[in-house]
Amino acid sequence: MNLFILYIYKANNLKTNFMLRPFIPIIIICFLFVSNFSRADYISLIQADKCENIVEIFIEEGQIRITFELGQKDFQWFKNIIPQKYYPDGYTEKTMQECLLKYFNENFIVEISGKILVGKVIKTEKIKRIMRSSLYTGKIDTTSIASPEVIFVEVVYPFKGKPKRISLTPPLQDGYDVTFANIGFVVYHNTIPINDLRYLGTTEYINLDWNDPWYSYFDNKNIRRHHNSSIMSYLYVDPYEVRHEVLSRIKDLDYWIDINYKLGDYIEVEEQEELKNKIANFLTERNKVIIDGVEVEPIVDKVHFVTVAMSGIQIQQIPERLNYSSAIIGVIFAYPNPGIPQEVTIEWDLFNDNITQVPNTATDPAGPMKYILQPDDSILVWKNYLKKYKLPTITEVEVTNASFSFPYLTIFILIFWFVLLLKNRKEIFDWVKKKKIIFLVSFIIGSVSLPIAVDIEIPFLKKEGFSKPESEVLIDQLLKNTYRAFDFRDESDVYDKLEISNTGDLLTEIYIQTKRGMVLENQGGIQVKVNELNIIDVLEEETDTDGISYNCRWTVKGSVGHWGHIHNRINKYNAVLSIKPVDGVWKVHNIDMIEESRLL
Repeated sequence: MNLFILYIYKANNLKTNFMLRPFIPIIIICFLFVSNFSRADYISLIQADKCENIVEIFIEEGQIRITFELGQKDFQWFKNIIPQKYYPDGYTEKTMQECLLKYFNENFIVEISGKILVGKVIKTEKIKRIMRSSLYTGKIDTTSIASPEVIFVEVVYPFKGKPKRISLTPPLQDGYDVTFANIGFVVYHNTIPINDLRYLGTTEYINLDWNDPWYSYFDNKNIRRHHNSSIMSYLYVDPYEVRHEVLSRIKDLDYWIDINYKLGDYIEVEEQEELKNKIANFLTERNKVIIDGVEVEPIVDKVHFVTVAMSGIQIQQIPERLNYSSAIIGVIFAYPNPGIPQEVTIEWDLFNDNITQVPNTATDPAGPMKYILQPDDSILVWKNYLKKYKLPTITEVEVTNASFSFPYLTIFILIFWFVLLLKNRKEIFDWVKKKKIIFLVSFIIGSVSLPIAVDIEIPFLKKEGFSKPESEVLIDQLLKNTYRAFDFRDESDVYDKLEISNTGDLLTEIYIQTKRGMVLENQGGIQVKVNELNIIDVLEEETDTDGISYNCRWTVKGSVGHWGHIHNRINKYNAVLSIKPVDGVWKVHNIDMIEESRLL
């Protein structure tokens, strides 16, 4: 949105835009009106991660540290901090001091209480652009038009005391109070991000809370951090399972449980497991979830320390000491359920003077629904309005009798003409000579009617072969049954469902292989559920074993909601599947994996 308004601002000021100028106020009002509805999904459509320049600003005790990743297309705006060896108009050894001083005072300005800070350049080097996951898609965009290489510059601005307010001004075009440079930026106060990755288009003001940096904020509400609440709740209603995920800043839980840390402390690695258990046990007692009128005991599925970074919420994969003031914990509670419930209720009671609102997102197969829990409105109720939703099921693929196709209409026409010929052969021939058109039409109808047929089963003869379309349908059903088995949580249930379409000797291999392929490693091992399977090709192969073997190629697409994001996974497979009848049911009895690749 900032970029859009910046563009309109430029259009309003440039003398060449006479035709656009009268409509600018209307365009801005309409855009603002539409943008209010876009808040239903907090994943920003503003793709600041694709900016030509990325600036990270770290406000620390006694200094501000800024890293610049500067793209070639915008070197002109940063030339006073780029050496001449990287840019012809950059500074030389003789002009370095003069150019840097101009940069700090006129180009990129950091100001405290009316005083402009002069920084010290720590590092300057040419590097490959750091490819970041998109905040919108969750994946790295390799088609980005930003320059593939950047000039990385690290600058430190020392200061004294604990200022309450800081301003940041990007390189401005003469005569304007906005920049023409394409800058994405994020600011951290003592490791806590104050804003999500946003566009830096003009001077922005930051208010600093040194007692608790979580509450530092920008004057401009449009670029404040989305995860502003210290506690957030996410409800997911999936086939066969309900999940409730809770994100909380550890410091804010100290109001209810004795955590024994203070601001400035660090949570050491060896202390973290005990703290996880303590918080999970507390939230288990205060986490009241009612499914179809029955309060259900939760399963503590996963407990992770997480960070809020430029790429969204990230699981702490490698244990490291955590800053107590910024440490966030995520707890996932699971509730196995037969099918889809009719009603789910969350009763929330964790409120105090600082926590007066708890944002919640309830997500079902139809999509997300936002809600704000408050002391006087502390019950979230999800109701099943999925009128056309079809619950994914697992059904046996029975072995059927062999059959043949009987083209009854064509046979009827042939018999009709045959009977006529037998009775009045000479008269019929004479009539055909006179009425050629009628004979021709009946012949065409008989030929065209060949596909109009009924399948007639042959008793006591089982079907042992399939046409190509039939084999594609068969393999599709067997694979869907296999993937749907992983919709269930309990391992014994998964094995029972797998056995419907797979022989016992194969179950463990399929369990390990499929589970591994649909796990999000960077999200703490949460399982993606397959919701789409596409058969690319099925070719029958010769085999010496019982049954039939097919060389199959297929893709699976899965997704899972997690911390308010939808994470997608697409895998492609090529394997030889061998199937055979077992107790009247077609089952896969061998898989020879040829290729497995991840597309997304």
